[in-house]
Parts: sequence; structure tokens; C-alpha cells
Amino acid sequence: MKIDNEVCRPVLPAIFRGILAAAVITAVSMLVCALVMTFAALDENTVFIAMHITSLAAVFLGSLAAASRISKNGMINGIIVGLVYAVLMLFTGFMTTPGYTLTSKTLLTFGICIAGGALGGIFGVNIKK
Repeated sequence: MKIDNEVCRPVLPAIFRGILAAAVITAVSMLVCALVMTFAALDENTVFIAMHITSLAAVFLGSLAAASRISKNGMINGIIVGLVYAVLMLFTGFMTTPGYTLTSKTLLTFGICIAGGALGGIFGVNIKK
């Protein structure tokens, strides 16, 4: 049986690139948000919403990139990207914030990351090259 290398691509490097893309997008977006918050008086709810929109966009685009490179199982690979991203953000929170605890907002963040990853994976697999 002949294996078509265009269809069967290595999964782990693509997932790693997707997570890296999501992290870079998050870092740049959070830097922009921090600059805006420095000069504008924003309440905590606005910052919370901006953080979740940023996470959703970053995971969506990272999963889109990963799934388009893998070309199969987009939803599963997107969920993996979203889940690993969420765990990394949780770990970062624990390491940088004293007294960081798991709350309902943390579960919401996990849900947003998983949903964004699944959607990005679905769209990524269906992108025509």
C-alpha cells in the first residue's frame, strides 16, 4: 500500500506550531491590551472580555494553522491545540500569580479554548490549498 505524503503529514510538529502561533498571537494581543489599559480606565469586566476574545482568536488561528498542515482530523487536532494552550495558560497563571485558584472563570477559559480549537480545526481541514 502506497502512502501519499501530501495527505499523511506529521501531526506533532503541526500541533506544536499551532500552539506556538496561538502563544505568539496571545502575547502580542495582550501587549496591545496592556497599552490600551494603561491609557484608558477600563473596568475588570471589560478586561475579562478582552482576555477571552484574545484567547478565542489565538486558539482559533493556531488550530486553523495546525489543522491545515495536517489535513485530517481537524476537530480532534484543534481540541488538542486548545487544550494544551489552556493548560499552558493555567500553568502560567499558577507560576506568576500568588494565590491563583481555579474558579468558574478558569473553567470558562478552558471551554472557550476547546471550542475555539475545535472550530479552528474544522475550518483548517477544509481550507483548500
